[in-house]
Amino acid sequence: MAAVALSLTGLWNSPAWGQVLYMENFEVDPTANWTVNDGPTDEAADFFFDYSTVGIPSAPNSGGTTRGMKLQTNLIDAVFGGFSVSPNGQSFTGDYALTFDWWHNFLGAEGTGVEAGANGSTQLSQFGILTSGTVANYAGAGDGVWFAASGDGGTGSDYRAYSSERVISYQLPAVAPEDEHATYHAGSRNNTAQLYLDTFGGATVPEAQTNLFPETQFGVTADGAAGFAWHQVEIAKVGTTVTWKVNGTLLITVETAEFITPTGGTNILFGQSDINSGLSQDPYYDDVQFTLIDNVKVSTVTAPAEDADFDNDGDVDGEDFLVWQRGFGPTGTNATGDANGDNAVTAADLEVWKGKFGATPPAASVSAVPEPATVIMAVLTAAGLAAASRRRRR
Repeated sequence: MAAVALSLTGLWNSPAWGQVLYMENFEVDPTANWTVNDGPTDEAADFFFDYSTVGIPSAPNSGGTTRGMKLQTNLIDAVFGGFSVSPNGQSFTGDYALTFDWWHNFLGAEGTGVEAGANGSTQLSQFGILTSGTVANYAGAGDGVWFAASGDGGTGSDYRAYSSERVISYQLPAVAPEDEHATYHAGSRNNTAQLYLDTFGGATVPEAQTNLFPETQFGVTADGAAGFAWHQVEIAKVGTTVTWKVNGTLLITVETAEFITPTGGTNILFGQSDINSGLSQDPYYDDVQFTLIDNVKVSTVTAPAEDADFDNDGDVDGEDFLVWQRGFGPTGTNATGDANGDNAVTAADLEVWKGKFGATPPAASVSAVPEPATVIMAVLTAAGLAAASRRRRR
């Protein structure tokens, strides 16, 4: 079971935060400052919700207060869908990061509690950017780039990315060209993947909530499931790249440069989706099934400086090339060869290394290293041979 970290310390070259562009802590009723964009089913948004009334402790960035934004959907209609909300009149351009505290609450099953959830408990918390702020974004429709997660681990795809070009979510494995625009760094969308196991799960329902709703709200969440814990979230846009990070862990990257359908605007969004049409008849359902958001902030960011000294020995030399060679792949950190801070080790990082090479490396190190172009050809050739081998074995 994962110990849920509440640190924003990254495992990659993270952009540096700068000027605060927008902030909302929900301590003074902000209802008039938000727009609710209706979807196909019923929804409810409370922008001044005292979450201590359902036994939830103060968010990590709240300093003891307990007001936040509560979002609910499909409590009555039994219709697949969702909705989103956006702050009025906001527009964010350039490089920036949206940060906030997130809690996913869900209904447990009578007798067994929250470990497996209950009928109707599998819904998605969602949050994103690049929306007009006037269009509902949910599983099935939208105009922005947004990310979503179940709370109970009750779906085959618990962690997802959506956008204006892929409103059904980016699939893994890819089934359409646009699916290549999203990278799931866990190599999976299911809560059982190791990255999610290391980040989520093993959270206990707060005792105060158990006391209020003892028949269903008790126990410990499934490993890799996001429910019943505060998480600190960052959605950052640097250039054309959008990243989703939770508790200091990069989960998904979306590259927008070649979108088939453009995004709709420059606002932010939060919401709730139900990916099933069913709902629960449990009397506690309305009280405990929701997404909770607190301490919303948008800040400018500065892209991380290019750094090709992967072994941190004070120079850029052949040893750093070997680090890049070993780390070549769709995910990575600076320590494994990511020079440009895009969380992958690719040919682009090799170009950075080539541009910075020359800090008096030992001759022996250089002579032991093949030409960069040769390594790239070797990587591509190996991939081709592996694919051909698989075809012959079928």
